[in-house]
Amino acid sequence: MALIGKPVPVEVDASGRPSRFFWRRWHRVTGILDEWREAGAWWDGEEERRVVRVLVEGGGVFELERVAGSSRWVLYKVYD
Repeated sequence: MALIGKPVPVEVDASGRPSRFFWRRWHRVTGILDEWREAGAWWDGEEERRVVRVLVEGGGVFELERVAGSSRWVLYKVYD
């Protein structure tokens, strides 16, 4: 597993779930493995984040996160 923490362009479907994203190249999401919300360090002013673990075409697994109420996505983790 590698922590990335970089903003990435993400296209979403009608339900707001990622359908593809760009990191080095475009990755097409073939499945949502899990999704949850994390509160963050509220005492430091961090906002709630939505985290989505996705499976992409070719078999890679990635975690994307988005601050609640924002359209900005971050590639958080890449699983080997």
